[in-house]
Amino acid sequence: MRSSILGAFTASFNNPFIYPQQVIDMLSSPLFQFEKNIATDKLVAQRSYLALMALLILSFIVLQVFDLNESYFLYINEVSRSLISDALAAHLTELGNGSVVGILALALTIKYPDIAKRFLIITIVSGILIAGFKQFFSDPRPAGVLAHSDFHIIGDILKRYSFPSGHTTTAFAMAGFIMLTFASLPLRIFVLILAVLAGVSRISVGAHWPEDVLAGAPLGLMIAYFGSWLSTKPFSRKGSYIAGAFLALAVLIGSLTAPADFPDIPSIGWVRLLSVGLGAVMCLYFLVRFFIERKEQAVQ
Repeated sequence: MRSSILGAFTASFNNPFIYPQQVIDMLSSPLFQFEKNIATDKLVAQRSYLALMALLILSFIVLQVFDLNESYFLYINEVSRSLISDALAAHLTELGNGSVVGILALALTIKYPDIAKRFLIITIVSGILIAGFKQFFSDPRPAGVLAHSDFHIIGDILKRYSFPSGHTTTAFAMAGFIMLTFASLPLRIFVLILAVLAGVSRISVGAHWPEDVLAGAPLGLMIAYFGSWLSTKPFSRKGSYIAGAFLALAVLIGSLTAPADFPDIPSIGWVRLLSVGLGAVMCLYFLVRFFIERKEQAVQ
């Protein structure tokens, strides 16, 4: 059995437009019949979503008006140090890593290919805006203003490009993407909690000010809303598979090229290595599904 499947994959890559019957049978078996359609023509729970966005913006304004940025940073950083370990704080902050949240979103895309267009648009817009805003503002991070002995730093010492928090923006963009697409309340609450933890952890590791986090959170939600609004009509099934393969490849490359922010915490490296492996497998899956779909359409 193993040799026949291996032979089928080998033959398929020698000639990707003519797939052996073994591959078609394998991907047509009940084991692979888990894909489902999902409605993308309407956004879910928009009122509560916009209310959350408004609350975050109001919190940012209050922080600025009462000049609470530095005092809240020192307080949250110190409280976090006493409550959670450095390793846990580092892993929570990795929730805002594009590769890590990308794997979670790709898992949903495998089951619901129709969301690939939404995922792709949000990913591209997030990358452009985060890089653009960081270069435009070029604000100093806490380590660039405060004495390093005044607060707790986990990982590399970063001094520039503080505003907004890229990890927070990414985490909330992915959370917003799921919150606007899936009606499941437990799932929506779960991803929101993960995004909040990712944002707070950026203060815990000493990498960002509270204002960076409170700016990145609504920015991520705005990006998700914009991307969801642009993707109410999904790609064709073949287009969704190609988008999924591209996103999986981006996860793979991102995991390999991301800077080692926490060299003293080996488990972070293992998580990224796992992301590389999962990204490769998912990329292969989407490519195979694309060629199978293409062959099936050619036969019809």
